Parts: sequence; structure tokens; C-alpha cells
Amino acid sequence: MCAAGSSARSGVYGTGMTLLELLVVLVIASLMLALVAPNVARVLPGTELKGFALQTAALLRELRSEALTRVESRVLALVSEERRYRVQNSAALPWPEGVQVELEVNELPGGLQLALDQPGLVFYPDGSSNGGSLVLHRAEGDRYRIQVDAFTGRVVIDG
Repeated sequence: MCAAGSSARSGVYGTGMTLLELLVVLVIASLMLALVAPNVARVLPGTELKGFALQTAALLRELRSEALTRVESRVLALVSEERRYRVQNSAALPWPEGVQVELEVNELPGGLQLALDQPGLVFYPDGSSNGGSLVLHRAEGDRYRIQVDAFTGRVVIDG
């Protein structure tokens, strides 16, 4: 006669976990994940700034691509008072709290100036740009520079 929950072949196949034990482990793991995940951003403060820098660089690359495919200039303007980016006739994109954005636009030859309402980066249909860089930083000292080459429109992040 065998005891409840055991079999005569338990020596051959070994013992395993029951479905109830697996469910208990999954419930505990999901509770731990639910409690820990929201606090990850607080533990790693640089991740938000790095993510914002990567998102901004991707946006600039997308604008360059749109300028090439649509054969029209595309502009990313900075609205510093509102802490937002504005992309021609579309919704403004907000900056994360505590992040400062500075624009350094290349000087045009002969003292020419672009007729923009707000300072910004312009991508032209031939793939070039007015050139310059965006500096994203926090008060704690984390800093990312996104450079846009004037001749090629290439976007590079320096961290």
C-alpha cells in the first residue's frame, strides 16, 4: 500500500513539483515584480535622462528621414518656456521633470539667420541640416550631447 501522494515508482522518476506549488511561486514572483518595478526609476536616476536622449536622437533621425522622403524641410523647434519640443504643425513633446535642454545652433556663413519663430534644428530635403547640438542635462551632473552634422544631417549621441 502506498502513502497518499507517493507512488511505487518514485525512486525511478524522482519527485516533482505540484501545480499548486508552481502557482504559489508564480504569485510570489508577480507580487515582488509589482512592488519593485515602480521603484527602478528612483534607484537608477540616469536611466530617464538616457532614455530621453535616445528618444530625442530617434526623433531627429526620423525628421531627417521625413525631409528626404517628403522632399520638404522639417524643423524641430524648442519651446523653452513650455519645456517642450515642437515639430511643425504637430503636438508638442514634453521634456521629463528636472531635465534641462540647451540648443547650440551652428553659425551660418556670412551671418545669415534662419527665419524661425523658436530656435531649432532644420533638416533639408537633400539630407543636410543647419547643424548644431542639443545638450540634455540634470542638475546632478548627468549630461548627453546630441550632435547634428550640418553637411550630412547625421545624428550622434555623446554621453
